[in-house]
Amino acid sequence: MAFYESIAPWYDHIFPATPAQLSFTETICGPLRGKKILDIGCGTGNLSLLLSAAGAEVCGIDLDPEMIARARQKVAPGKHADFRVGNMLELEHLEPPFRPEAVVCYGNTLVHLHQDHELTSFFQQVHRLLPRRAYLLLQLIHYNHILDHQVQGLPSIDNEHLLFERRYRLMDNGLLAFDTTLHVKSENREIQNSVLLNPLRKEHLEELLLKNGFGALQFFGDFKGGPLLANSTPLVLAAQKI
Repeated sequence: MAFYESIAPWYDHIFPATPAQLSFTETICGPLRGKKILDIGCGTGNLSLLLSAAGAEVCGIDLDPEMIARARQKVAPGKHADFRVGNMLELEHLEPPFRPEAVVCYGNTLVHLHQDHELTSFFQQVHRLLPRRAYLLLQLIHYNHILDHQVQGLPSIDNEHLLFERRYRLMDNGLLAFDTTLHVKSENREIQNSVLLNPLRKEHLEELLLKNGFGALQFFGDFKGGPLLANSTPLVLAAQKI
């Protein structure tokens, strides 16, 4: 995907490693040592490497080859993390096969699937891969908040390396255009992108999961386990295979 390829060199400055994601995963799934975890939309591998350091056996997939190349470069000598270029709609065709005991899909990855039949295919594949009572963990933007309050964008990310501006435009077809401008401070240049996202409402997400074999749904407003409120920006979800 051109959007992610263009920002790959600065991805870690935009989205650094988040220990809260590791803590949340451990809280829901229990001890990670020896557990097989599939990290979907792994980007440059930050979460996968945290999970691996906690003792999990991790396979991280991402559709963008540049992201995977950078993830592989981070694996320390003597350490192991399996990073692969892979499509979230082709999970059952991973070679060699990987049978996870938990699946994580953080970073607003899910909403790159624009159609219900794609979301259904994804949930069904995850369901078939997981053992009974295992967890699918999701994090996306709380689009009820974005749509109901006509939020025009997310806060800019500003640090010594870059300024990353993020804006939304609702399209006639119901998709959300995510327009970004990346200002690279050391190079004094801008990189502009736009990608279409599916502004998936909580109620519809819940309906799709229940229809496709998941239950015991737990919704949160952050990775610390706080409640999902009307004005929460993240939506974090734990769904159990039943």
